[in-house]
Amino acid sequence: MNCRRKSSSQEGDIINISSMIDVMFILIIFFLVTTTFKEEEIDHMVNLPVDARNQSLTQSTGNLAKINIRENGSYVVMGQQFTEEQVSEWTKQQVDKKPDIKVLIRCDQDAKHLYLANVISICRSVGVPKANIAVKTEK
Repeated sequence: MNCRRKSSSQEGDIINISSMIDVMFILIIFFLVTTTFKEEEIDHMVNLPVDARNQSLTQSTGNLAKINIRENGSYVVMGQQFTEEQVSEWTKQQVDKKPDIKVLIRCDQDAKHLYLANVISICRSVGVPKANIAVKTEK
């Protein structure tokens, strides 16, 4: 009696990868949906002065806090209007959280110099290691 098995090697050579592709697409969609995209904080009410030499004075990094000064002298931080005391408290909190934080001051070109000087003074008093003033560069 000759008991011969049918060779299943021909059927085993084909690997069905459609389910693996489905899982990969689901993972890609999951990562795209759950990823948070960083939005650039722009205050359109601030008209920045233009740098004549077309050189950028600031490098945008992840450890950057932005303070906007509008033409009328109001301070805007993260889309909310702050008083000078609130700017001082907020900046102190940011320095306590991240001691190496950099501050970017975006001052309207028609605002009084006093408002910019006040924010720079606040940054120095709370211990900000580096404060930059933003300007618009021509392209």
